[in-house]
Amino acid sequence: MEPNPIFTEFQLEFFKRINISPKSIETLNDVSEVMSACAQIFSFENLDVVTNSTEPLNRDVIIQQLVKNKQSGLCYKINSVFYYFIQSFGFNIYQVRCCVENQDTHDRWQINGGHIINIIEYENKKYVADVAFGCNLSYEPIPISEADDKEEIIVESCTGLYRIRKVDNIIGEFKYTYILEFRKPDSFYPESARAWTNGYVFDPLIKSINDDENDRVNTHQTKIQQLIIDDPTQEFSVKPLATKVVNNESIATLTANSFTLTNCKTGEKTKTTFEENNNQLEQFNQYLISIFNLPPLKFLPKI
Repeated sequence: MEPNPIFTEFQLEFFKRINISPKSIETLNDVSEVMSACAQIFSFENLDVVTNSTEPLNRDVIIQQLVKNKQSGLCYKINSVFYYFIQSFGFNIYQVRCCVENQDTHDRWQINGGHIINIIEYENKKYVADVAFGCNLSYEPIPISEADDKEEIIVESCTGLYRIRKVDNIIGEFKYTYILEFRKPDSFYPESARAWTNGYVFDPLIKSINDDENDRVNTHQTKIQQLIIDDPTQEFSVKPLATKVVNNESIATLTANSFTLTNCKTGEKTKTTFEENNNQLEQFNQYLISIFNLPPLKFLPKI
């Protein structure tokens, strides 16, 4: 009989945060279980940015916010706390920065290096493990195809289908070698959502490394956070946003003006629009608390 593993305080707290009983994380199936659990718990949200309540980030700060204080955040927080957890079990995992295509219009690329993902090397293959690309979540690591692979491997979750292709894509000073694409299932409406769509480009060989884990100013998480704040398009720095997967069935999206539930299989939407008066903040906070398990805001930023 094998002895029971001894877990660190952080591991135990993280297991509790994502509602999984403590267990040894050893295989990609184990990693997938963690990714799926993260999708149910962490909301992709920018509320600290839009309310000017950000702080410099490092490992301790991110764990304090997302695990101990039960907060959420954008990619640089959620993917990083996942990285710390998976790394603590001895996985060969590292982070790389990406460039995301505008997900509303798909007519331009956004901030160079403004999105961060995890790369796992497992049994001589590389995989993307991204738990914070809005609600476009694969729930399992996506294989990165080699140059001689005949076709890309497609991964499917309740939120859609995902694949990674080899490309030669130069944006500004960055040269990206792979692209993540996604689409909705065949049952989804409108039909246009069933076509493969650009997500982000990246190079798995260019690692983002924090030289000093105690440094809170020069970490890549703090730098990405500042890129978001300073972005002239104000994509995530002005309008409040929170989104998450609900019961593996729907995607919940909360903005300053509305709350929307989108069925993952059919695309059917149920939308509640808030009245632009004194009740708007109250309505916003009701959903923020009940659906996203986040504390209420004291005010809604002026857009």
